[in-house]
Amino acid sequence: MAEKIHALKVKYKSNPGWYWLIATIFLFPVLPEYISPFILFFGFIVFKRQWTREGRKAKVGTLGKLEIAFMSLALVSALWSDNKLDTLGSAGLWWGMFLVQVMIYNLANTREKIDKIFKMITLSAALNGLTGTIQICTRLLNKFGYISEKFVLVTPFYKRLDEIVYTWLPFNIKTNTFSDRASGFYSNPNLLATYMVVAYPISIYLFLNAKNPKQKFFYFLMNLLISAGISSTLTRAGCVIALVGWIFMFIVLAKRHAKELLTIFIPTVGIIVPSILTRYGIIFTNENRKITTVVPDVVAGNTAIPDYTSSPNYIAAKRSSETHIEIWKSVWDYITSNVHVFIRGLGFGCESTGVFLLESYELNKPHAHNFVFEIWAELGIIGLVLLAVIILCAFGKLLEINANNGKKFDLVFCVFTSLMLLLFFGLSDYIFNSPKQIILFMIILGLSQSISQCYEKTLIKSTDDLVKATSKTFKEMVELK
Repeated sequence: MAEKIHALKVKYKSNPGWYWLIATIFLFPVLPEYISPFILFFGFIVFKRQWTREGRKAKVGTLGKLEIAFMSLALVSALWSDNKLDTLGSAGLWWGMFLVQVMIYNLANTREKIDKIFKMITLSAALNGLTGTIQICTRLLNKFGYISEKFVLVTPFYKRLDEIVYTWLPFNIKTNTFSDRASGFYSNPNLLATYMVVAYPISIYLFLNAKNPKQKFFYFLMNLLISAGISSTLTRAGCVIALVGWIFMFIVLAKRHAKELLTIFIPTVGIIVPSILTRYGIIFTNENRKITTVVPDVVAGNTAIPDYTSSPNYIAAKRSSETHIEIWKSVWDYITSNVHVFIRGLGFGCESTGVFLLESYELNKPHAHNFVFEIWAELGIIGLVLLAVIILCAFGKLLEINANNGKKFDLVFCVFTSLMLLLFFGLSDYIFNSPKQIILFMIILGLSQSISQCYEKTLIKSTDDLVKATSKTFKEMVELK
């Protein structure tokens, strides 16, 4: 035992920054949001001291420099923001979460290390999925009278601790919690759903490229828990996007992995589709303490289908969709009606968006529920263009890689899909609303940089190069066996 502990100490001392990085990747989604950032900050200090001791300089790359420009604009916007503390705090979160991207880019310099980060993401997501599943299942069992309230796993997991911490803080923090929708270790079901849709393609990659049957079963179970986590949030957009993600991956990877992807699809559909049906009140409605479904009832030889459109769940889901559309119309109207907002925005941080939605449109909503509209309202067209360039550069980093073998292509494609699903989810909800969401974006960008530096690539310097790289990717997709 002593020898093993000594061996671990030797391994840690040889590369302490790396071990802090993988610990951060695993722990950040599990710990409360007021603790997680400090794990990252301490880990970065360890990494920076290691790099200084070794006489090396931390690099950020072209992508990092673009992000620094975007985050600098976010800081400068405090000059014209009416909510300066919110602006400085929100910009500070971006600068803080950027540290994980720097660590990944500098430390994850081999495919083995990239795979290790994938494993940490998957394990942490599966743990959240398991917690969310227990939360929603115990809640339903209590709702229908099978267990008492004391056996229900509280959601969010840190709800009691959150109340103590937020009451103790000298400023007011409001969080919307949902006792009937799972949040895992997050404070909100939509935050959990964001993490789940990012981790979903990564878990599939690990399943498809498992080295032996034991590993394959393990990652199948991890994917199952992640799917259950998505389902437990009852987040319509998250559930639909996960299904779309599977379809997209099947179309691209079916030539080599059709059977394995179908194996994944069966539990995914079996777990996620009921969540969508529940959210719309089609199944699992609580009427007269009985579970009702849309299974036809045969009464005196007649078949009748219950009218689920009158159920509270369906009405609430429909109202939610209508409210989203109303928010988007209002934000668009406000942006296009104010020249200074159109160009430079109101200042970083979504507090200003919540204020004008309430004061000008009588909508008591905290943000635009769409990252495009939200960034536009905060930083104007200048900030939105900068963010678009960052995203395009990240996709370009992946497209330029010569993915000339199956596993390499799977690796690149799964990160591409994770980023794509994150952005799609951001079209119905704001995906940069908390450090646990912002860090997801930074992790994906860091992985894109690391993968790009690990493999031979065709540099993209112009639009023509981008077209050629995209064509090359399609050719590789068709030719790979």
